[in-house]
Amino acid sequence: MNMSSKNKAFSPRVILILEIPIYIMYITQTTDTLKEKNMVFIAIGGAEDKLHEKTVLKRVLLESGKTQPRICVITTATGFPDDARKTYLDAFQSLGVTECSVLHIDSRQGAEDPTVIQHLADADIIFFSGGDQLRLTSILGGTPFLQAVINRAQQGAVIAGTSAGAAVMSGLMIYGGEASRAMEKGHVALTSGFGFVNGVVFDTHMERGRITRLFNVVATNPATLGIGLHEDTGVIVRGDVMEVIGRSSVTIVDGKDLKNSNVTDIERGETIRAENYAVHSLKTGDRYDLKSRKILPPL
Repeated sequence: MNMSSKNKAFSPRVILILEIPIYIMYITQTTDTLKEKNMVFIAIGGAEDKLHEKTVLKRVLLESGKTQPRICVITTATGFPDDARKTYLDAFQSLGVTECSVLHIDSRQGAEDPTVIQHLADADIIFFSGGDQLRLTSILGGTPFLQAVINRAQQGAVIAGTSAGAAVMSGLMIYGGEASRAMEKGHVALTSGFGFVNGVVFDTHMERGRITRLFNVVATNPATLGIGLHEDTGVIVRGDVMEVIGRSSVTIVDGKDLKNSNVTDIERGETIRAENYAVHSLKTGDRYDLKSRKILPPL
């Protein structure tokens, strides 16, 4: 046998065997770090009130623990950055905020710029606007800018996001799929999110009938907890505990006891069936333990 041919055939196998455990170890360590640091993440279902009571935005400010928090709004997800800039500057200024910067990073090169990253150094709150979550992952994923966001979270800054900015927070991210076809195998578009909150998948704007997207994702991996956020409603995640805030509700889809699923027996495009989803609807003030998957008693 030709030795060079043997080596060429063998090397890829070695690489594949080595890379998989390293990746799993990285995800596990990241998750443990988030819990140990007890970071605060706020995921909002979109269309939060910015003109009247501003209940959700007020709570975002409160979670910083500062009387005059410094805010950095990231508008990378939107295709209308000027509108988003004005909207959030007006909203936060109306709540008494005196230091609010807005960054629209539209390239991976921009996410490596030290002068841009420096804007995060003193931020007490980093807020990701809505838009297209795929812009967030494709532009910011794996960059020094995203690492700087994580560093600020570890140092005590609140990380918040609405709509696309909320969807990107989970380890698994939904970025497409019509609700009317969401129970078709392979129809819901998924990729990796930022992984601020692992073991879950966030979906937003639940008024649009998107619970079927969560049914699909949970059927394909029942270990994933589906969390559906209605508009002007959000969750505050500290470690394993999640608290609901805002005017509407949060839907939880739990598949740990799922049975009689056909997902491995059907072809792409065929309809998924499964039994025994556990579905919970939580309102403002309700708390939920992400680890035990149980609703917690009121404080």
